[in-house]
Amino acid sequence: MPAIQTYKITCPCCNTILVINKVTGEIVEERKPLVDKPSGDRFTDALRAQKEHSEKLDSLFDNSLSGIKEKEANRRDLFEKSLKKTLEEGIDNYKPIRDIDLD
Repeated sequence: MPAIQTYKITCPCCNTILVINKVTGEIVEERKPLVDKPSGDRFTDALRAQKEHSEKLDSLFDNSLSGIKEKEANRRDLFEKSLKKTLEEGIDNYKPIRDIDLD
């Protein structure tokens, strides 16, 4: 079976490469760029895209982790303030409510 003869045309706007059959004029393949500014080597572009993706995930994880630490610090401060207030007022003022007291 003979190989299909094709044209490779690059779109100047989006850098998509269209592989077109010379005989029929059909679009055989559409190769969208992996990164915004492709270098021409798809392997290099794939590595760069993977690196950018990894950096983005690391950034999101760091932001999430700092948010968790901030919430934990806020809760700890609230607990310490409440504990201090309770100790200042005295424990005798805070008797537990029993079921019989609700009637």
